[in-house]
Amino acid sequence: MMKLNDFKSLLTRYTGLAMTGNDQDKLLKFLNNRLLELKLADLSDYLDMLAANTLAADQEWQAVVQALTVPESFFLRDKGQMNILQNHILPELIQRNQQSRQLRIWSAGCSTGEEPYSLALLLHKLLPDAHEWDVLILGTDINDKVLTKARAGLYSTWSLRDIEPEILGHFQPEAHGLLSLDASIREKVSFRRVNLLQTPFPDLEINNIDLILCRNVFIYFDPEAIATVLEKFVPTLKPDGYLITGHGELYQQSLNGLRTRLFLESVVYQRTPHTRPEHWSLPLPKRPLSPVIAVAAPSKQAAFEEKRDTTTELSDAYQRGDYPAVLATAQKKLLQTVDFESYYWSAKAYASLGQYHTAETRLQSALALDARSARCYYLLAHIKESQSEIEQAELLLNQVIALDETFIPAYLELAVLYEQDDEQKHREMREQALRLLNRLPSEHYFADYDAHAGDLIRQLQQA
Repeated sequence: MMKLNDFKSLLTRYTGLAMTGNDQDKLLKFLNNRLLELKLADLSDYLDMLAANTLAADQEWQAVVQALTVPESFFLRDKGQMNILQNHILPELIQRNQQSRQLRIWSAGCSTGEEPYSLALLLHKLLPDAHEWDVLILGTDINDKVLTKARAGLYSTWSLRDIEPEILGHFQPEAHGLLSLDASIREKVSFRRVNLLQTPFPDLEINNIDLILCRNVFIYFDPEAIATVLEKFVPTLKPDGYLITGHGELYQQSLNGLRTRLFLESVVYQRTPHTRPEHWSLPLPKRPLSPVIAVAAPSKQAAFEEKRDTTTELSDAYQRGDYPAVLATAQKKLLQTVDFESYYWSAKAYASLGQYHTAETRLQSALALDARSARCYYLLAHIKESQSEIEQAELLLNQVIALDETFIPAYLELAVLYEQDDEQKHREMREQALRLLNRLPSEHYFADYDAHAGDLIRQLQQA
């Protein structure tokens, strides 16, 4: 058993994969077969072989990952995230890069190629003058076998399930019931083998990336391996470049160098040029000592102006993604006095950095000052959702509505949470959100969504 644990540890160190108890039988069967085929005496010899820096070791690692991973993908997977890409992120990147005419996209863990080809199909629709652009769409995977299939561009109808006729028109029937993707689309995508844990990047090709998709990869990874890969992703992205993962895959991970962007369908991540210090905590607030010399107390108007200025400074820094500035401003204020806004905005900053426990502590301090703050409960709901505590998130969002029945984001979030399990509640939440949105000026801005009321109305009506 010790040697089996040694193999699991080596597997995690080399690939990031974490084998669970459910994989035990599969793992033992694979190892027994490899020992027989390679005529090795025991598992110790196999571990020595894998640990060696040789071509044979590299080839054997391919046998390992091909046996222990199950590639499963299909075109335009996750309609919600694909809507975000088509309607928001890709148009934004195209507009942002109009001058340079360069666009760099990386599908990390691309399996058999459906994801990077889906991106190529979306860009074919969104970028009619693509021939005038320098576009990189790179698909990478640790598994050579799936990359070979990806390059061939041949797919079964199962990989093309639930796609619209316009997309299906880019495929031609081949032998054995397979469909071939048009060469004009295939040539837009390049493939190479990358081990996200071991391959050094940024490198000559993987650098200054506008958009990284790494979806349904981290669910198989050890938490430490996820952290290592995230640390490599951040400098690989351009400032304000995007990272999209599977839902909840960054649970309890530090988001140093990334800020969250909330859309109706999903949370995505965006690189910020600012990074937080390794250790940053706010001290407990101290009440100022009584002055020895009496001074005139500030007027109510002056106090109001000071509070408004501090709140604006905190809000502006947060919207820029400059979380250290948020924390520094809050720290300065809390050294002077107990202040709700400083607690609230520092909680938002900590939550965006993935430091959920500290964020919750700040929110409890804020709620001690205003127990009926709907926005505190809303932020707490987001933290619980990020930690996959969905029932708690639903309860908190309903608490938000109980406190403020016009709190539109709470209805939108509940609509997403109810979508899979309760169609009636899902519909009710959407309808109520639409009713409230229609009462607002179309230019009313929702910072959490970086969108105006009119934009949200159109999105809800099109969904």
